[in-house]
Amino acid sequence: MPVSAPQLNDFLRRLHLGSEVYYVGQLCDAWHMSTPGGSDATTFHLVCNGAAWIHMRDGSAPTRMAAGDIAFFPHDAAHAFSAEPDIPQQAFDYSRPAPLDAHAPGTGLLCGHLRLPAHIRRLLLASFPEFMLIRPDQSQVGHQLRKLIEMMTEEATQNDLGVTAILDRLSDTLFLYVIRHTLHHEPKLSPLLAALSDEHLRAAVMAFIDAPADSWTVERMAGLACQSRSAFSERFSLLVGMPPMEFVATWRMQLATGMLADENANMLDIAMKCGYESEAAFRKAFKRIVGVTPGKVRG
Repeated sequence: MPVSAPQLNDFLRRLHLGSEVYYVGQLCDAWHMSTPGGSDATTFHLVCNGAAWIHMRDGSAPTRMAAGDIAFFPHDAAHAFSAEPDIPQQAFDYSRPAPLDAHAPGTGLLCGHLRLPAHIRRLLLASFPEFMLIRPDQSQVGHQLRKLIEMMTEEATQNDLGVTAILDRLSDTLFLYVIRHTLHHEPKLSPLLAALSDEHLRAAVMAFIDAPADSWTVERMAGLACQSRSAFSERFSLLVGMPPMEFVATWRMQLATGMLADENANMLDIAMKCGYESEAAFRKAFKRIVGVTPGKVRG
């Protein structure tokens, strides 16, 4: 199945990303910055001009980034940035960066993050590595990325109405291009796409996605896949990273999250559309998978 699987497209379309750019500036001299990681954020750093070195905490050699390169941290791994291969010992104050300027010395950085719910990360990013360096010149989506990076860099130099809001929305688009780039290179990094791409799982997974409100069991899914219950469960868990019924529940909750955005939607109707016969059972499953109650999501 190609990366443009309609089920994955629909999944991405339902996501409410809410990216935020939290740092824009031109850094000079012996600059360096670090993050302890460990949050629920997915972060990125874009080198708008100049160069930078990225340091992971695993002891690996630092990685050089050039203008246009994107450092992507799907799971907010601890890391540091610096102007040189070695991180200076002295403290550096980067709280008041100079405005971005492609003609100035140093490095122009644009950094952002987004917080995806845990159940969404499990379906989309669970198998992604801790750190990815994306060079547009080496990407199948490089043309689009370059255009987007140019637009973000240009916008970041403006002192105009709505700059922050525009950069945030462009960061949503950047995230989606990063996902496209990654899945062009390694489709099975996405648990969802792995399930949709596997010839032994595809029929069962697509049948469920087409009718999530139906009554689903491992036996029914295995039957659609023409496999025994044990063989289907083993293969599914290996490729997708979770048991079949956990996938069923997680998929239903991402559907429910989208429905909850409609303030007029009835909770019982949402529960039934997601395959639950009672509001109580739906609320219990939602809290287990998403981590908060449906009412909390609805606000």
